[in-house]
Amino acid sequence: MQTALLVITLVATGILCLMLLLSRRSVLAEISLVLTLCAFAGALTLDWAILGAPEQAQSLARLSLTLSGTACLALVGFSLVFARTYDTARLPWTHVGILALLLALPLTAAALPAASLLRQPQPGTPWLVPLTLTGFSLQVGMIAALILALYNLEATLVRATHANRWRIKFIVLGCMAVATSQVFSATPAILYLTLDLSLRPTREIGLLLGTALMGFSLITRPGQVKVVFSQRLAYNSLVVLLSGIYFVAIGVLGQNVALRQSHAFSQLDVILALVGGVLLTALLLSETARRKAAVTLRKYFYKDKYDYRQQWLSHTHRLATANKSSALYQAVLLGFCETFGFSIAALYLRRPPNEFFDPVARLEIDVPTTPVHPGDPLCPDTDSRISVKDLRGQSLPLPVSFSIPLQSNDTLAGFILLGRPFNTDEGYEEEDFELMEAMARQSFLAMHNLNLAEELALAKEMEIIGKISAFMLHDLKNLVYTLSLMVENAKYFIGEPEFQRDMVKSLDNTVARMKQLITQLKKLPSKGSLHCEDVNLLELVQESAKAVPGAQIVVTGGPASALIDRKEMSKVLVNLLRNAHEACNGGEAVAVEVGNSPHPYVKVRDSGLGMTEDFLQSSLFVPFATTKKNGLGIGLYQSRHIVEAHNGRIEVVSSPGRGSTFTVLLPEGGLHHSHGAC
Repeated sequence: MQTALLVITLVATGILCLMLLLSRRSVLAEISLVLTLCAFAGALTLDWAILGAPEQAQSLARLSLTLSGTACLALVGFSLVFARTYDTARLPWTHVGILALLLALPLTAAALPAASLLRQPQPGTPWLVPLTLTGFSLQVGMIAALILALYNLEATLVRATHANRWRIKFIVLGCMAVATSQVFSATPAILYLTLDLSLRPTREIGLLLGTALMGFSLITRPGQVKVVFSQRLAYNSLVVLLSGIYFVAIGVLGQNVALRQSHAFSQLDVILALVGGVLLTALLLSETARRKAAVTLRKYFYKDKYDYRQQWLSHTHRLATANKSSALYQAVLLGFCETFGFSIAALYLRRPPNEFFDPVARLEIDVPTTPVHPGDPLCPDTDSRISVKDLRGQSLPLPVSFSIPLQSNDTLAGFILLGRPFNTDEGYEEEDFELMEAMARQSFLAMHNLNLAEELALAKEMEIIGKISAFMLHDLKNLVYTLSLMVENAKYFIGEPEFQRDMVKSLDNTVARMKQLITQLKKLPSKGSLHCEDVNLLELVQESAKAVPGAQIVVTGGPASALIDRKEMSKVLVNLLRNAHEACNGGEAVAVEVGNSPHPYVKVRDSGLGMTEDFLQSSLFVPFATTKKNGLGIGLYQSRHIVEAHNGRIEVVSSPGRGSTFTVLLPEGGLHHSHGAC
């Protein structure tokens, strides 16, 4: 039976190690964890071999101690690098020193003779291997290393946001199960100066349970997580508390064992304690359990449901650490989820001069990319006082419970959706709503200030562009002048009339394009500078497609009339078509759809590499931000500027590996519109 358990544990460990090496996460963390698992598995195999060859117990036990020391060192290393990014951009010297100190564990076991670490077992009890004082010291060092690893893993889990915590929780719990089983089995070495090999099944079950938890995490919760760590130590630790309780309990149990005149704990007692400890740790780390416990304590022992000072300081600190819009949006959603006990959230903001609200951030929820209009069930009511809208019990397209308004001068500037509470029995009252509104005001001010700072930075960038353009204009003017002379000379000195006409025509076109580029560098079109007319979008798309040579462009749809500046909108279409063609690497065709439902639109779809959500949120329409090797990152910025000058907008849907779709939505045209400004 025990042999079968060992074989199952070794097979499961081997499969997990293979999965880790193929997962392509953090290479250093993967190697450390694989080394930990393999070393522990090797130590288990050697302990099993001792029972079959007791005459070689000393030498085999020394090798087992060497592998156990290696595993402890590797586990501490894993706990220091797994899912962590330090604020110093490298591993702190204190951590390097700890690893160097722990290197003495395997080196000491490997270098010293077996007789200086262990004594030969007594006949009749081959599973009890006595330790020397040096061997006892090694066991103490290994237990200290295991507790340090548990401490580090808990700190990583606590520091992670609840979305990242969801991804790494079972890997951390798996490592904790492995480490805890090793601590349990090493306890007799401290109490009786004896290695009790009869507790090997406890370590096997711990390793098997740990591999199952980690394998479950790799299969169901893929993706790499990084938690930013400061060098300051966290003093509040569940691991430290449980370790103290454990060793007090061991002392009590040791006295009980002595009174019974027994030499070891019952295997069943240890296994039940191990499984119960893992389950208790999972319960203590559960968001749902934490929320229920917090609500119960506040309800019966405190006057107020919230510690407002602590909530305010925590939320302010979270907002202050965000250095760009996408990070700030996530910080806002995370703050609301953790404060009010929800697992999903979404943020919608109004984009002037439009009246609708665009989704700009989400947390553990997929939201449609289409905007939400005032009066939508998800949108807070604006008829009277703008306040939190209770959505519980309503039939909605999203599983949300509350819509929290973001206000700017008594105007609805956006809203936050919260859903899927951790504690479904928790009641939300006026006290909750007042704190929601206060945090929403604070969040909007932070977003508004950051937006102003980004606009100022963009204005400075455009000022730099203007200075660069001055030098570019000088060089371009010289080129235009040179080409003009070539045209004039060619008219008189080229003998072949046909060649003359072709060359003159080509050079004239080049001169015209350069002059047009100079004009574009001087300024972008504004709303007042547009000359709008009713234009058939289908015809304009077909004309623009001819300006992208070599591209396979398939245009579908029917006639759609839009009130636009034909020349400026042609620039937008050519830019989008060229980008789509380059994204496809000249391979598959670019699909273009023209329609008029409910407003005129042009949809350009490619099958290229696509873009990440972070790039879409923070860099897509920013000058000089581009995914192309030779791109300048100005085309899309200019395109959006032109479309917005038409009172239109550009919507983008993209994901890595699935291509991108750009949709240009424009104002409707018709016979009742007159030509001129839009």
